[in-house]
Amino acid sequence: MESIARLLKELPPDYEQRAFEQGAITRLRGISSAADLMMLAMFHLHNGCSLIEMSEIARLSKLGEMSDVAFMKRFEKCADWFKAINTSLVSNGFISYEKPAWMEGKDVIGLDASDVSEKGRSGRIYRLHFALDIFNMKSIEHKITTNKTGETLTNFNPREGQLIIADRIYGSIKSIEHCERNNAEYILRLKKNAFTVRTKGGDVIDLASHLCALSENEYLDLSGFAKSSSGEMIPVRICAKKKDADSIEKTKQRIRRKESRNQYTVSDETKTFNEYIVVVTNVDGAASSEEILQAYRYRWQIEIYFKRLKSILDFGQLPKRREESVIAWLNGKLMIALLIEIIVAKASFSPIQNS
Repeated sequence: MESIARLLKELPPDYEQRAFEQGAITRLRGISSAADLMMLAMFHLHNGCSLIEMSEIARLSKLGEMSDVAFMKRFEKCADWFKAINTSLVSNGFISYEKPAWMEGKDVIGLDASDVSEKGRSGRIYRLHFALDIFNMKSIEHKITTNKTGETLTNFNPREGQLIIADRIYGSIKSIEHCERNNAEYILRLKKNAFTVRTKGGDVIDLASHLCALSENEYLDLSGFAKSSSGEMIPVRICAKKKDADSIEKTKQRIRRKESRNQYTVSDETKTFNEYIVVVTNVDGAASSEEILQAYRYRWQIEIYFKRLKSILDFGQLPKRREESVIAWLNGKLMIALLIEIIVAKASFSPIQNS
């Protein structure tokens, strides 16, 4: 209970009032206060106790008197309460780190998604889409969907003043158009055949030849255009650098494992392309290609975040079967992750280290 009490201290001051506003509590039957219900919910989320165990824990701790079924119903009604708390938590900056000069005035946002499997026969999979403000160490946006919703930048709401950084699954024309419509800047990892880079007149630019011409420690900085879904030519900037020898070998090993596992052969062109870090951006010349690629590496923060979710918080599998319980569980786990994030941020560490 001591660790949970530490988390409770970081909740918004009005979190108890929100329990009534969001329908988590309509009457105080079997529970004496919103604070007691939150304590029990956090204990359930943190320790993964069964419903029967939670009924007994509530009785022994004198936090409530309810059956296992009654606790389940209480917990399910907490989903909107947890979600409202999460929204409040992500609106507050925890700590601010110094940015490179060219990033001043920009909110640097890392995007990613992670799947969560439901235990049991159904095997349903839910997906957490997440946006992290890298230099302020705050989570600014999230969405929980089934895995039928793809990983695309359109799951988020980029806006003017933001610099979006995301991995290759987001590096598509659809994502670029979404950022352009919302006046947001972006740095997206590019995968082979994501789109064709062209001249303003529409002629194809042979990107592979530009990459192969790079010498060691040389950076590619190429201006071109990508054709939108409506046929409009969108200006893009391609920045790239060849990986070091160790990274190239790791990439080759990863491709060999993928070929063996999936029983298909990756083309030689794709293998060569994967020997480079290639990103597409609309950031202007105020930042060099080297600075653009350095900025892309900041996205390690959101990868660390998901590792924390899946390992420390056991976010990787769902112990629930009822959809109402699943949504409450996911939003509750996310709430605990955000509270831990606040505590970690107060310890202060730089997002640039280990990049």
